[in-house]
Amino acid sequence: MTRQGSILRTPAPRASTGLLTGAGRERSVPLRGRITRQVASCCIARLLVLATEDPQRPIVIYIDSPGGSVSDSLSILSTMNGIRSPIATFCRRQAGGTAAIIAAHGRRGFRLAAPGAHFSFEAISAAAAFKPAPDGEEPYLHLLVEMLAKAAQRTEAEALRWLSGGVRFSPQEAVQCGLIDGVSTEPLLPSGRISA
Repeated sequence: MTRQGSILRTPAPRASTGLLTGAGRERSVPLRGRITRQVASCCIARLLVLATEDPQRPIVIYIDSPGGSVSDSLSILSTMNGIRSPIATFCRRQAGGTAAIIAAHGRRGFRLAAPGAHFSFEAISAAAAFKPAPDGEEPYLHLLVEMLAKAAQRTEAEALRWLSGGVRFSPQEAVQCGLIDGVSTEPLLPSGRISA
């Protein structure tokens, strides 16, 4: 408090981003609806703020998305790779197209889905996936196949079959195929602080 003349003034509270969390509280990022540039930007901003706040505390991404823009989804995946915070993923209802790849890209052992959730690669259209990446890099489809194969620990041929065939998975099938690690009503996070 400061005194100006005879009036006591209380300093104005600092503006909050609403992202910073107290000790022991879950740090979460929602990924809901079709993945557009705006949705991806919000997801990336939250990931970066939480990772900056405490790079060793886990973050959970709650997924309920049919997928969407391949390039914007790749930006989310790139951010997940670039931060040190361990990232758990939890599929509430649906993870379609590129959202299914994001779900599979969480930290191994902490990729879960609700019992009624479903996974599908139907949303990845051949036209969008085969579109050349910026600056003449490899086509998007090759990048998606490579990332999916690595996350699921499957061959690239199998990942390509999933993507090009529009394969659908129940949560139990997703576990068997290596897309996620388990089925649960709640996400699973590493306890305490861990190294990335």
